[in-house]
Amino acid sequence: MSSAFDPGALLSRTYTLPRGPRVRLRLARPADSPAMQALAAEWGIELNPFELEHLLRFDRDRAVICATALVGRGETFVGFGAIVLEPRAEPKLVFVDERLTEGLGELLCAALSGRALAITRARAA
Repeated sequence: MSSAFDPGALLSRTYTLPRGPRVRLRLARPADSPAMQALAAEWGIELNPFELEHLLRFDRDRAVICATALVGRGETFVGFGAIVLEPRAEPKLVFVDERLTEGLGELLCAALSGRALAITRARAA
């Protein structure tokens, strides 16, 4: 699935999931830290604030993507993931709100893998 994902459209589309709201994928930013902490806590995992801050800093060797959805009257943070930018890399961290979304984990993994593949190919060219 990752080779079929268009990472160039990452920031300009919404994606329809099998069940749940349409989601928008975007690059994560430092302001997402509280939402990321809360989502990880729902999984029973406490993210180290310093490691999370490091994860959210720009790094040429890593991509962090988050997913948001319109729920009610506002945008809701529904997932995030990270991948090292290497050929054939696998996402190393993925959290999704499974109560609101079905299929988001697969979409997020495909987006991360597609982004890593596109960036490593561009660097090799």
